Amino acid sequence: MIHPSPHALRVMTSLFQRLSAAVRHSDARVAVLSAAAAAIAFGLGSLTPEVSAVVAAITALVSVRPTFHGSMQEGLRQVLGVAFGGAFAWAALHVVGYSALSLFLTVIVCFIAAHLLRLGHDGAVAVGVTVILVVGPHFSPEAVETRFLGVIVGSAVALAVSFFTRPGTPHGRALADVADEADRTSELLVTIAATLESHEGRINLDTAREWLAEAEDILASTGQIHHDASDAVDGARWTPLIAEDDAQAVLEQVRITEGTALTVVSMCRDLVASAGLGQSIPAELAASLSDVLLATAGAISSQSDSARTNPAETLSEHTGPVRIVTATRREAVDHVRGADDTTPLLLGGSMLRDSEKITELLSGH
Repeated sequence: MIHPSPHALRVMTSLFQRLSAAVRHSDARVAVLSAAAAAIAFGLGSLTPEVSAVVAAITALVSVRPTFHGSMQEGLRQVLGVAFGGAFAWAALHVVGYSALSLFLTVIVCFIAAHLLRLGHDGAVAVGVTVILVVGPHFSPEAVETRFLGVIVGSAVALAVSFFTRPGTPHGRALADVADEADRTSELLVTIAATLESHEGRINLDTAREWLAEAEDILASTGQIHHDASDAVDGARWTPLIAEDDAQAVLEQVRITEGTALTVVSMCRDLVASAGLGQSIPAELAASLSDVLLATAGAISSQSDSARTNPAETLSEHTGPVRIVTATRREAVDHVRGADDTTPLLLGGSMLRDSEKITELLSGH
């Protein structure tokens, strides 16, 4: 019996850990589950001659989506698209016969059907390929029935496998993700505020660029979440798994966080421009702006915490965190007006306006 060396064991353990980490990543997880769906569908199709194993595997592979309702939608569209395209192919083959012309007409109709079903280009190609496989060169009612059953089996397997892609409902995942991005935004403002106060208004250009990069990354992530939340709202129109009111409330929260992230990006760009000039902000003005940023960060955090349990609510304008931010802005206005240099004056005024925009967003305006 051969025993692996300690080095080989360490290498194998490292590879296993990397593979496990990759599978936890959403894209890698979808890839692995797609392969599993194709294998399972092929195995099920092989159990009975009444189902085409190859067609089942291909349909399962092209129908798996990152979300359960996405796979449900895709599987239904695949079945409808193949049924529509297959029916036309049946008629075309009876009229024209199996030829290049009938194949051309069938694929064109598949693209039209895919457009009507909003499958997109990739979906249209998938339907076209599946229809060609369903019709096949050996045209007979039995063969078509076998291949069509393969489409149904493949769609069902894709639906079952996609349940494990990501836990929870589509709008629930979007809410959790956007709350995390709101927390990142709050933490970034806390970091900026601490730097302004501890360095007495001196901003390092490289540090300001890091802030800007972080803000832009938050904005990009929030943009993707906006897409997911919009998809959940669309899905609520046809699946009982998604409550439309909840999905709309989550989408509104995503818009609030996206607007906040966009405003913070603008703020960081102003800080980069100020740091590039090499001028420091007066210590008293820096301290007052730091207080404004800390209060704004607290308001963002409060909204995030509230949204996790009740996404339909926004912050009150007259009480709580928003009132605190408004008070700190009033105190900072005097320091901004007392600035002698143009750069601190413009930067301070811009940051106060950005803070006001954020509190307006958090209040539902």
